[in-house]
Amino acid sequence: MLTGVRDAVFDETAINESIIRPAWDLLSRGGKRWRPVIMLLTYEALGGDPAEIADLSIVSELIHNGTLAIDDVEDNSDLRRGKPCIHKIYGVDIAINMGNTLYYLPLVQLMRTGKYSQDVIDKLTRVYIEEMLNLSIGQALDIAWHRSLSGPITEEMYLTMCRLKTGSLVRLAARMACSLANVSRSDEEKVTNFSDAVAVAFQIQDDILNIAGEEEVYGKEIGGDIKEGKRTLMVVYALRTLEKKDAERLEEILRMRTSDPQLIKEAISLIKKSGAVRYAENKARELVTNAWRDVEGIFLEGKAKELLRALTEFLITRKF
Repeated sequence: MLTGVRDAVFDETAINESIIRPAWDLLSRGGKRWRPVIMLLTYEALGGDPAEIADLSIVSELIHNGTLAIDDVEDNSDLRRGKPCIHKIYGVDIAINMGNTLYYLPLVQLMRTGKYSQDVIDKLTRVYIEEMLNLSIGQALDIAWHRSLSGPITEEMYLTMCRLKTGSLVRLAARMACSLANVSRSDEEKVTNFSDAVAVAFQIQDDILNIAGEEEVYGKEIGGDIKEGKRTLMVVYALRTLEKKDAERLEEILRMRTSDPQLIKEAISLIKKSGAVRYAENKARELVTNAWRDVEGIFLEGKAKELLRALTEFLITRKF
């Protein structure tokens, strides 16, 4: 795995305990793992054999799990996939370092695959770097907003943040599939826009579940976004449409970043009162419906296309 370090003597036990064991702990908990599926199905729907790129399909999933470990530290979360977060078990230092390792580990597979020309490797690497930067910028926006470091957030600003943060790894998967399938720039742009829409709709549904889901099914604490003071699409909508007194109260609770169950319940009640949940559900469906219309003629008829359509439907109706 390691290159560029000559005559190195490694403490394998230390590496196992501080990277490998916590990484496998998180990976073995399951998850939806839909980003690799997006890559494989997109490649097949564009005329490729998914078996050819199976080794690269794990790239987005490894990075995603790295982001989860670090996000949970930043958000001071308690649960991840129904179990204590990695930093709660192994410590903050191990969780952050393990997460950073998973950011870079996929590059080893990319560099060593030996199946593609240098031009293809260069393009895949460029896509990788661009989307990792997008991910960090999106996370920066999310953090700044829930720490009240900027002014009012509009719906358009929220959607942009989602495209950067949640969309980055879905775009990475889709863009890699397009590069490997050697599609035209026009078709790649449409597929990329489709992956953007799917990612944003996925995030909107995640936000909905965080205040209206069942914790046992969802696998994370209900109301966690309220505790973190997050500006979700529903919060943006509620603050815009509630009566002034209610909007000010919701803003007040969000700024507290409270763990008080009663205050969290009150905030959720105000959000629901505004009709924000239904608004968010409709927005998610609108996004994927419009995006699918643009790519429907690009994807070849067959099982992969059918499964992509079914996957987008699942992502906006799921309960976990």
